[in-house]
Amino acid sequence: MEQAEQFVLSDKDFLPSRTIGLPEDIAKAIAFLADRNSSSYIIGHSLVIDGGSNLISTLMQMDFAKVLKLTQQQKYEPNETDLMIPTNVRAVIATFLSASPMIVVPYVEDVFVNWFRSVAFDDAIDRLNYVYTASLMYLFAIVVSAKQYAGTPIQCWVPGEFECGWRQYVEDYCFIQNTFFVPFEEDIPSEDSGRTKAEIGYYQWVPIVLALQAIMFYMPSWLWATLHKFGGLDLTTAMTDAGKIAAAPSASEDRKKELSKLSLYLEECLEFGKQQRTPVRLFCFRFGRGLGSYVTLLYLLVKGLYVTNILTQFYILNRFLGSRYSFWGIQTFVDLYNGREWMDSGVFPRVTLCDFQVRRLGNIHRYTVQCVLSINMINEKIYLFLWFWFLFVAVVTAINFFYTVLYMSLALLREKSTRQWLMQTVEDENKYRYKQAVRDFCHQGLGPDGVLTLRFIESHAGGIVVRDVAAKMFNDYIKSLHQSSTKTTSPDIPDDGAHESCFYMPSEPHSGLVMPDYPTKVDH
Repeated sequence: MEQAEQFVLSDKDFLPSRTIGLPEDIAKAIAFLADRNSSSYIIGHSLVIDGGSNLISTLMQMDFAKVLKLTQQQKYEPNETDLMIPTNVRAVIATFLSASPMIVVPYVEDVFVNWFRSVAFDDAIDRLNYVYTASLMYLFAIVVSAKQYAGTPIQCWVPGEFECGWRQYVEDYCFIQNTFFVPFEEDIPSEDSGRTKAEIGYYQWVPIVLALQAIMFYMPSWLWATLHKFGGLDLTTAMTDAGKIAAAPSASEDRKKELSKLSLYLEECLEFGKQQRTPVRLFCFRFGRGLGSYVTLLYLLVKGLYVTNILTQFYILNRFLGSRYSFWGIQTFVDLYNGREWMDSGVFPRVTLCDFQVRRLGNIHRYTVQCVLSINMINEKIYLFLWFWFLFVAVVTAINFFYTVLYMSLALLREKSTRQWLMQTVEDENKYRYKQAVRDFCHQGLGPDGVLTLRFIESHAGGIVVRDVAAKMFNDYIKSLHQSSTKTTSPDIPDDGAHESCFYMPSEPHSGLVMPDYPTKVDH
């Protein structure tokens, strides 16, 4: 077998019409591997394959990261698979694929990456809705569209006198118009009303409806990412800084700077040390940023939208398919288990009937043909899977919604999380001394929005980062109380930090997410 180094790339190995936006050496490398008659081409950093099975199989068999590393170290020993690729070609392809390892379709990558990408300020159940479920439905929409517009979704049994062009016309007409289903053991209705009642008109709209449903799953996340900034707290910035802290070496100056930067930003957003806040008043209640609960209430609203959306999806599915069962998925599964398929149930029928008229020499001739809806075989599997997937998503989303409402509404649970974050900060002999201060820090310093933000930091950057951030904010909060106490009790005495006993002054009782808009009696 010839050695790889004996291969030489020439101009005929380069397909300039099919390679766009890459350096010449990488373009030649890709073209060299591809079949000369294939439709492989490059857009930006995306390798798009319309043909060229040899290229696909070759790429799938190679560990390009390993090849690149060994080639750079000059320790690479080619095997039988790699002998077909020159050494310099292996290196440039490895460089290219390390930057963009996915073989994608134009514009589809943008939708998945830009539309349905996850954010750092949410939880796993949120991502289950707006990332995984939305992407899954978008993928199903692409699959059905490929079969519907690029494949053969319908085939009809036409009379023998029909020519080839007539047959294509009949199939196109019957696919655009609604077909109707009549079981084989029943007679075809002679009245138009009976045929209209048996019409099946959903299969043409399946890709569009799936795409719209995917957008519905994404909308709560879009509202959350857009509206939370109006509370004065940019969670994107906070999560970015938290990620920098997690990536920085421990005890380094960069980590300390990032920690101070993030803590100061959160303190400014949460209005540390400001006693006068103007809450939003609605009817007999106060809520919003003035109570430190705007972001939290918005997040709970978004959680409620996820629950509402998944319940709406069940309604849309049943109405769209025209099912007479509220539990269509379970009923269909039972029918399949009992051997009762589409021929009996009429759900996603494969064989339907179609009426059309032809005008000949001034006379109108009516035909009824039998058609095979092969696309319904795909639709049945997709919707049966989606029904049970929706059921799973609905259960976990509802449980997560009630848990989040309970966690953010009960002060004891918020205090518990705050104490856990500060557990390593306070010495054992000082825990009792700081108990009231920690409680006040949780409710008056952090507030519901601060606790929620620290939860996001914990899930995004880890427990070590959130403990360090909470400890820094707690110490700053104690200092702000100490300074306020010193200036209030002894305004003529300079604040030299010697009045440590005055570090804590009990403030008003903690505020909830929503408070009554009238004075309450406080027992001291």
